[in-house]
Amino acid sequence: MLIIIRNVLFLFLFLSISYKSFSSEVLLTKTATNITQATEASTSIEAAPGDVVEYNLYVLNDTKNVISNIQISASVPQFTVSAMVIDCNTSSLPSALSCQVMTPNGINRSGYQGLVTWKLLGNLNVGEIAKVSYQVIIK
Repeated sequence: MLIIIRNVLFLFLFLSISYKSFSSEVLLTKTATNITQATEASTSIEAAPGDVVEYNLYVLNDTKNVISNIQISASVPQFTVSAMVIDCNTSSLPSALSCQVMTPNGINRSGYQGLVTWKLLGNLNVGEIAKVSYQVIIK
């Protein structure tokens, strides 16, 4: 994920999954949409101070096995703050998964800046996609 903010290029992406036979067939995709400018979702966008950007992170289980213990980590980067409390939109998750949002210091509120981890509990079946998202405001 490449984002240009104030002429600084940022790259964000972390994924931790454990199951019996790890392979590269677990795919993580991250897109961003500039909500303020009503742009299309893309892997690279431009944003100006005051713009709201939504990040969507997708995990596709393209393996031959059910996977579990999925943790997706992303950051609310420098020059941005969270636009709202970051939560788990369960309508974007398969029914076999539930979700917990964690931050290193336990703080999760509008204006937060730092690492965010979504812990997906349960199983992601073969061919299924799990999606988490969050919005930031550009400072």
